[in-house]
Amino acid sequence: MFPISVKTLMVGTAVICLSAAFARESKADVAACPSPIPLGLTTALTGNLALLGTQARNGAEFAVDEINANGGIAGKKLALTTEDTGASSTDALNAMNRILEGKPLVILSSMISPHVFAQTESVTKSETPFLVGATNAKVTAQGSKWLFRTHVHDGQLADLIPEYLVTSLHKTKPGIMVVADDYGLGASKGIQAALTKLKVAPVAITSYAPSDKDMSAQLLEIKDKGADSVILFGRPADVTLVMKQMGDLGIKLVVIGNTSIVAQTTLNNLSATEADGNYAIGGMIPQTSTDPKILDWAKRVQDKYKVPADNFTVSYYDTVYMLKGIIEKAGCDKPAIRDALAATKDWKGMLISYQADANGDLAHTLGIYRNKGKTPELLGPIKESGF
Repeated sequence: MFPISVKTLMVGTAVICLSAAFARESKADVAACPSPIPLGLTTALTGNLALLGTQARNGAEFAVDEINANGGIAGKKLALTTEDTGASSTDALNAMNRILEGKPLVILSSMISPHVFAQTESVTKSETPFLVGATNAKVTAQGSKWLFRTHVHDGQLADLIPEYLVTSLHKTKPGIMVVADDYGLGASKGIQAALTKLKVAPVAITSYAPSDKDMSAQLLEIKDKGADSVILFGRPADVTLVMKQMGDLGIKLVVIGNTSIVAQTTLNNLSATEADGNYAIGGMIPQTSTDPKILDWAKRVQDKYKVPADNFTVSYYDTVYMLKGIIEKAGCDKPAIRDALAATKDWKGMLISYQADANGDLAHTLGIYRNKGKTPELLGPIKESGF
């Protein structure tokens, strides 16, 4: 399924490499780092994907500011350069080329999969550690030994959402509704495959264009074919429209999907009735935590940026702190940083622990959520099989 020749060998040898790298662990390694230590980030800050990109940028930037306020890494500050990708893959590649001109030590990129697909070859040629949140399962199957992902992906969701719907919620007549782009259509295929394994056939398979504002035809098709539930995969803006239109059409079905359903930006635009009872599985969000420290962190992020922290904010925040720990041990040698990422095991982030698999995926724990009115509740964590 995956091109294991590169990553598996890398993981297999990573412990040996790490032994060598960490044997050199010393303040001298960090002392050899440039000052400031340059990091690059490309993400969507304008266009119809700007909200998602901004939330990721906020997480990375918040971590950098905290680290610098606490003395940096062995006294050296981090310098984060951010380039706006807009919404197109061409612009994403151009943004990456501008970042590469600055010769950053590590590059972070978007959660938008087509952008990462467009950028991977250039970053791989530069031999720079490349960390992304892009959710298409195939992102880490491109054969780049420099690419890692610190967010859960839609392959994991495609397995776990049907399983929870059928085995826990006992729904066996789902209709599928996804945004018709690389993200949603990839998820739809995985969901259909997972339902087949569960011996369940969807009563309707529908999609809508990312720019669509009226999804009533798709919703009525799902209703008219006798669905008992809707599997919904989209982004907060369009998921909000779907859920509002379900209410307008009087369609009362169990809805389950990705974390756009419980995202604060979605809930802010729904009534309690429209939001109530809908389920999501996905990356961990801070608002459902009962830990006062995490709730305080979420409040400080909201106060600073006037945008609620989401699962991507958490992921990119964790990513920067993970890099801090690696640089403290491995210094600023790019291959050593890459090898340390490949050998990551049980690194404790804000809400989950990270562990690298053979493909470079580090996130394997997801949350099951249910909206109580406009408040998402964490029903419990769920892990990818094998973790």
